[in-house]
Amino acid sequence: MESPSAPTPPSLDTSTSAASSNIPTPTPSPSLGGYLDTVLSVFERHSHPFVLVGAIATRWCGLNTCPDEIDVLVRSSQMTAIVDDLIASGEWGITNNRAERFDFRYESYINDGPIKDVWLESCKDRGQDIADWTLNTLRFWPEELYQLSVECNKLEVPDVDTPGAVLLEEEYYRDSYQRFGPKTPSMRLKSGISLLRPPGVRAKAERQDIPIFVPTIEEHLNAVLDQLRKEHETKQQIGNAPEHQIRNFVRYLFLDWIPMRDWILSEKIAERNRKLMAQRIGKFRRKLLILYDVVLKQWVYDKMPWELSIRPELLEKKSK
Repeated sequence: MESPSAPTPPSLDTSTSAASSNIPTPTPSPSLGGYLDTVLSVFERHSHPFVLVGAIATRWCGLNTCPDEIDVLVRSSQMTAIVDDLIASGEWGITNNRAERFDFRYESYINDGPIKDVWLESCKDRGQDIADWTLNTLRFWPEELYQLSVECNKLEVPDVDTPGAVLLEEEYYRDSYQRFGPKTPSMRLKSGISLLRPPGVRAKAERQDIPIFVPTIEEHLNAVLDQLRKEHETKQQIGNAPEHQIRNFVRYLFLDWIPMRDWILSEKIAERNRKLMAQRIGKFRRKLLILYDVVLKQWVYDKMPWELSIRPELLEKKSK
């Protein structure tokens, strides 16, 4: 449900590099380590960038997802060495695919293709060393399986997760009248909401020198479109539920709004994926929600977000 208060005006800077510049740097704690310190150190030792993908990465894209694990993109040539070092640390151990452990509840995780992903689980006691809600499962994706290279265009983020979804690439906030859209860093900061978890439950509380990355929205969205096409061609699942991921991009970035749809299809979607993306946008049906109209000062029940009234001062500013 939308908040009855008017959203704070976002910065509409369209550069992806500037999107991360608004993010505050967390203060290192001498006593509280990050729960992925060892993992980050292993990746650094192998000169391998730590690139998040999947649901955990899309939270930095403005998608309000609920990840069950930490998905990481890994070069196939370095997969075995990285996994061996993590096991040797005594902090992580190999585990089965979530679909194999929990049966039908996680059918979307099934990977029945020839290229396999690798699952690891923390050996720490969740009740003591790791907060109960901290993600304690890693899923390593070979580049060939995820249809994305670790050398892709990407953004640096301050930690693995954020308390609430945030849109780093502010060019994807397209409503100049500020009626709807994901929260941007400037919105979050002006509201006094931190982008980071409390100290002690962060992935890299003491490892500010080891960067964490997420692919740009353009790279990530095209990758999951490639995954869906691959599944259709091979009749095999890869275990990433690409159709569901695409739906989340459409839902949370409001890609079904005609101006947004036209912009993203022409500017961000690769030619090989445009027809498929247009089909998925056309298939999406947004539910009518209870929204607060700040001009009418009342709740409305029969409007899309882009049909809400425009504040007069913003309308005047736009017309000048």
